[in-house]
Amino acid sequence: MKVCPSGLKTGCLAFCVCGLLLCGGCLSVSQAQKGLAAGSDLFKAATLNDNDLRAVSAKFRASEDQKNRVAAPDSAYARRLARITEKLTSVNGVPLSYKVYLTKEVNANAAPDGSVRVYSGLMDSMNDDELRFVIGHEIGHVALGHSKKAMQMAYATSAARNAVGAVSAQAGMISDSQIGVLGEKFINSQFSQSQESDADAYSMKFLKDNGYNTKAAGDALRKLANGGRSGLMEAMFSSHPDSLKRAEKMDALAASN
Repeated sequence: MKVCPSGLKTGCLAFCVCGLLLCGGCLSVSQAQKGLAAGSDLFKAATLNDNDLRAVSAKFRASEDQKNRVAAPDSAYARRLARITEKLTSVNGVPLSYKVYLTKEVNANAAPDGSVRVYSGLMDSMNDDELRFVIGHEIGHVALGHSKKAMQMAYATSAARNAVGAVSAQAGMISDSQIGVLGEKFINSQFSQSQESDADAYSMKFLKDNGYNTKAAGDALRKLANGGRSGLMEAMFSSHPDSLKRAEKMDALAASN
């Protein structure tokens, strides 16, 4: 069999190119290059280090901050959030930064760069202790590595969607359109039941350690469960399908104080 200058046998090369798609027929050279690039992005996403992820997260967050109405630092919302989170200052050695998005949407999320965004709709729906538990839960996803995996997956799927290796581990290389796709996928990512349970436990421990009202954990989760499509937590509810069961578990932990 004839051998290419690179040392690859031509038959093997043809097999590899054809194998890029799990269907009949070989790819064109252009298609093969795009497929290989997308596969490279999937690999790079899984191996992004913490600094890379924080850089990507920071660019995503900056884009989101520009698209949303952000409460002024001296607003009632911002002052309330600062009071609620006064003992939530860092996660895994990374300083936490908070902002309130002025929207009726009920949501909150935290990213690997330490940025936490709380929607005013959520703040209007919960008292301080309940809100503190939800925010602690979101930070728990960061502390326990869940958000890191979600950001890696968002990076990988946004790169694969473009079918070209244009997305770089260097945040400055990511285009606005790519960061938009990445951000959308990250915000809409869903965690497993075990991850949700672990984040609940993380936040409950925070409440206990700092002398806060632990009963608020179960109350907050019941609000998640009872909101449904009536408006409360509609955005978050689809990723929290077992809120009532989780509420019962938090009630048991609160009673064990």
